[in-house]
Amino acid sequence: MEDRLKRKQGLAPPLPTKKEKKPIAKVSPKKQKELKGDDALDLFFEEMRKRMVGVCQCGCGEKSQKKDDTFYRHCICHIFPKKIFKSIATHRLNWVERTFWGGHHTNMDNQGLDKWPLMADWDDIKEKFHQLAPFLTKEERATKFYSKLEFLIYKN
Repeated sequence: MEDRLKRKQGLAPPLPTKKEKKPIAKVSPKKQKELKGDDALDLFFEEMRKRMVGVCQCGCGEKSQKKDDTFYRHCICHIFPKKIFKSIATHRLNWVERTFWGGHHTNMDNQGLDKWPLMADWDDIKEKFHQLAPFLTKEERATKFYSKLEFLIYKN
């Protein structure tokens, strides 16, 4: 009781019952990393933008979004998906130009590899495959995507 009375009168320090309030971050560390982006990938997109011609290369002839600062990245379609093939994700040959608004980038990603030989730039994709294949790791060559693309390349 004496200790309690002394604390009440301010003669003794208070009990450490309350935790210090920590400020909540406005943006989580994970989200900060996502917003910052990958410097190598940013440089890749900037360099490829300079090489874009402004027209979808699948054969449709539609304009790409080369001049649109917000959407030009969506027109740079990786031949080897950058999430799987990290060794060549930023290689200067690992891309083709597709229009974003026409959905051709999405079609290339989602339709499946069987439709690729029907595209007007199939010969260009085959040439890039031959140049990029030596840079792939053993694990990347063991993926289903690589096996299927390799089969299509040598079949056609």
